[in-house]
Amino acid sequence: MILDKILANKKLEVEQHKSKLPLEIIKQKIAPSSKNFKKALKEGPGINLIAEVKRKSPSRGPIRPDLDIEQIIKIYDQNPNVNAISFLTDEKYFAGSLEELQQISSQTKKPILRKDFVIDDYQIYEARYFGADAILLIARILSRRQIKKYIDLAQQYGMDCLVEIHNESDIKKLPENADIIGINNRNLANMEIDLNITRQLSQKIANEKVLVTESGILDSKDVHKVKNLADAMLIGSAIMASSDPAAKIDALLRPKIKICGLTNFSDANLCARLGADFLGFIFYEKSPRFIDPQNASPIIKKIKSHYPEIKTVGVFVNADIRRVKEIRENCGLDYLQLHGNESPDYVARLSGNIIKAFQVESKSEIKSKIKKYRSYFVLLDTFHPDKYGGTGETFDWNVLQKFPEKKIFLAGGVNPNNISRAISFQPYALDINSGVEKEPGIKDKKLLQKILGNK
Repeated sequence: MILDKILANKKLEVEQHKSKLPLEIIKQKIAPSSKNFKKALKEGPGINLIAEVKRKSPSRGPIRPDLDIEQIIKIYDQNPNVNAISFLTDEKYFAGSLEELQQISSQTKKPILRKDFVIDDYQIYEARYFGADAILLIARILSRRQIKKYIDLAQQYGMDCLVEIHNESDIKKLPENADIIGINNRNLANMEIDLNITRQLSQKIANEKVLVTESGILDSKDVHKVKNLADAMLIGSAIMASSDPAAKIDALLRPKIKICGLTNFSDANLCARLGADFLGFIFYEKSPRFIDPQNASPIIKKIKSHYPEIKTVGVFVNADIRRVKEIRENCGLDYLQLHGNESPDYVARLSGNIIKAFQVESKSEIKSKIKKYRSYFVLLDTFHPDKYGGTGETFDWNVLQKFPEKKIFLAGGVNPNNISRAISFQPYALDINSGVEKEPGIKDKKLLQKILGNK
């Protein structure tokens, strides 16, 4: 088993390090960390990101053999979505080094996790000497007593410990002082990955613990699977294997995009070409972005012939239910968005994918309103006494944290200037309308490119 080989080599490596840099010298020179790893994992409104640096791994082989440490840390340091940085210091199997750990620590103000196979007290002192602010402890290879001892020792020097588990046997090893729990979706015995491990084990960990999901998160779909189960996610291979790590981080965290209020083929086609996930057509006659169903139908059919993967949404406000069904059939709509005061019974009478919109007037009232509806897709928009959307105004987006179990479409004033902040709340999708317009119903090409160009 590869783990046995790693551990056997690690024992030799540790002894070599001790002879080169005696513990007595390390103790004379180390000072407590001033970077708070645990706090960094709790900062954002959504799931936080520990971005990893590594050249290779036993499971994948070479990942980024030409790694430029200075360049990648600059990318991580400048990206607001990166909360902490992880670095593999194992020499033989991951091609890391402690000297590079020290380089990384001096290059960023973000906390650094030293990932390695800790089996000796010496490695904890060594980690702090070379600039680590936190260390990885793997429950599979340690006893409960060792884990407790190592955490106590690390805390003396201001370091946090990410205690990694993979099964219920590992959970039994967790001492009370283990504050940060990493759920590794990879089985170290056979290197197989299953994201369901995070779902299964997260339910067995006390709520006050900080949870980190590790391994197997490759794209935004994977992020959506785990984002409501943990406080943070550790991602390495997916970023390291990308030719553009900065763009990969954005792609991992970017929600789906719906461009609404489309009234012509040119705008709809441009949105589809730029990569929009949803196209919205408003069938509410009082809206300045109203489109007649007879005009929408040929646009939708033509778009679908070129972009079959794109989803089309028909927006209705308190419409006759028979009329809604008729338009859905004639236009070939994938989703119905109900943006008025439709009752739960009204919604229940419509089969298929339903997006129920709610105007956020009060944080205390909105949750009780949504509970009355079965619709899995929820759209949150800014309250206006006389309008059903399209106001260009935002609301308090912190309300999104009340609905971790729902797929939320965030609407209301999303535009190129605030999209980064909107993304930080990690909704399922962003619903953008007036924020990319020249005038009601006419989209602005440059604004669309800003929103969708890096998707």
